[in-house]
Amino acid sequence: MRQAVGSVGQPIQGGIARTLSELAREMQAETTPEAVLARIVHAAVVEVPGAQRAAITIVRHGQVSTPQASDELVSRIDQLQYSTGQGPCLTAATEHVTARSDDLRADERWPRFGEAAAALGVLSMLSFQLFVEAENLGALNLYASQAGAFGEESESTGMLLAAHAAIAMASAGQTAGLRIALDSRDVIGQAKGILMERYKISALEAFDLLVASSQAVNQKLRLVANHLTATGELLTPSSPGARTRPGEPAAPR
Repeated sequence: MRQAVGSVGQPIQGGIARTLSELAREMQAETTPEAVLARIVHAAVVEVPGAQRAAITIVRHGQVSTPQASDELVSRIDQLQYSTGQGPCLTAATEHVTARSDDLRADERWPRFGEAAAALGVLSMLSFQLFVEAENLGALNLYASQAGAFGEESESTGMLLAAHAAIAMASAGQTAGLRIALDSRDVIGQAKGILMERYKISALEAFDLLVASSQAVNQKLRLVANHLTATGELLTPSSPGARTRPGEPAAPR
């Protein structure tokens, strides 16, 4: 495993890990991605020296967004990065580095963004790569109104926080995915039971009916099953709101 290094290549300070261990456990205890992101942003402002504001940038399939921010100003700053196509958070996310600016007014790496951010009252930024998963990228961004707000301790603490955050986000994503899968399995099982009782057919035949309905109305199997359990109706192309493809046959009855 690569050792995390700062913006000028220095290794992180190992002693800081102990102060973040409890925070790491708290983040991993969260079960939704939204809750994890909110906790990360709050922790960044509290734990990282010099940080006054924080946000998380996500780059998913080429689309950039800020799903969690400490305040509205941060959201505006991030939008400036996205609109200009430059800034510490984009550099951190796409180049997989720690990006730090001690004075955005004079930083030649991001001139258009730096000038606009300074006009809004942000002079220092510190961004960490948050995670890399296939085409999905992320960055943890810290902001301060004064120049030179971040130092080596800020980078060390922030890198450890970002590492813990990436693990917690991955865990929350897996948990959310598992919950969706279990919910889908349950509702499909309930729908099969309804059809088995109604038509006196086997479980396999009931499942085939659900699949045929799903294909006929061009909706996911889970949605067809959920509609059946909620209304007692097996969707067909003639059902209100059913999305059908031209020429699709109706589900067998």
